[in-house]
Amino acid sequence: MLQLATRTALAVTALLSATAEGTGPSTVTETKEFHETHWRTRWHTHTHTHTRILPTECPSSTTSMGLPSSSSAPESYWPGWSGISRMFAFGDSYSTTGFNLSLTQPNESNPLGNPEYPGYTATNGPNWVDFLTVTYNQTLLETVNLAYGGATVNSELIAPYQPTVLSMKDQILDEFVPVYADSPDFFEWQANNTLFAIWIGINDVGNAYAQANSSVIYPLVMAEYASLLDTLYHHGARNFLFINVPPVNRSPLTLSAGAEAEATEATDISVWNANITHIATNLSTVYRDATTFVFDSNTLFYEVLDEPCAYEETCPYTNTTGYCESYMNGTPEWDTFYSNCSIPVDEYFWLNSLHPTFRMMNVTAQEIARQLS
Repeated sequence: MLQLATRTALAVTALLSATAEGTGPSTVTETKEFHETHWRTRWHTHTHTHTRILPTECPSSTTSMGLPSSSSAPESYWPGWSGISRMFAFGDSYSTTGFNLSLTQPNESNPLGNPEYPGYTATNGPNWVDFLTVTYNQTLLETVNLAYGGATVNSELIAPYQPTVLSMKDQILDEFVPVYADSPDFFEWQANNTLFAIWIGINDVGNAYAQANSSVIYPLVMAEYASLLDTLYHHGARNFLFINVPPVNRSPLTLSAGAEAEATEATDISVWNANITHIATNLSTVYRDATTFVFDSNTLFYEVLDEPCAYEETCPYTNTTGYCESYMNGTPEWDTFYSNCSIPVDEYFWLNSLHPTFRMMNVTAQEIARQLS
């Protein structure tokens, strides 16, 4: 697996190095011609025009784990957490709220646009996107959440549970780019007030760790991941939050498959997470006006699974290994109690075989906000 990490690092380094660019004057209309890699197709050249507020000097690179380095130039696209008023979220069922591009856009009354808060989540209550947007925000934060349940980075590389699932690639190329990239009137955003948040990989690892060719597939997936970040950057994204894969090897789904499966998935998760950190570091090294954060959900989840009272928000958990089938598809209230389940739904860490309940999402958003602050 160490060889996998090395191969992926080289692939990502080569890809990012090939697309490096400089910065321009303070405020310009910037016309850029650049290449985007479309998986298993030839190179295509697209020309995009953007008006963006640009720093007069190129900021120094940022760290991949936490706040920008203290040597940053006076002007930067990162305004501090209190200056973030727009967010785009990409990912899978850990992040989705069921947002529909054709319906109401984020607004002051519902910062997530549609559906009604907290949306259609997999956590029997608000998920981290909900909590970060309306509970741990420091100013009015409006969020376009393009995450889709079951998503992988690229469905052609690692297939989701059904073909209609929108991958990270679909979310970015088919939704963000044509609808939001040019800062439309119905959702205006700027590089210096917008955070791009990505939590992906749970299904990539979960669907591939048992396959014999996983060591071949993962480097291709990571190269695709890096290419999609290039796309976001070239469309104006400058502030990035990456969330690594939590220990779903501790989920009832994997535990039921036995000790060997748990160990194998844990190893693959570690390799995946190391490469996410590497990608984030490369992004802010090659594009010196980009700010990157990597949030370590893996460590946080381990802390709570091992000791629920490590955080006040999760202290009510009394079962961290199983779930009750009567709760698995959601309940009328966040704290519903069915007598055949012994304890209320919100005292289970796991809602079902793979997804945590809302308390874990609450502390996740809380700690993300702490890191961004």
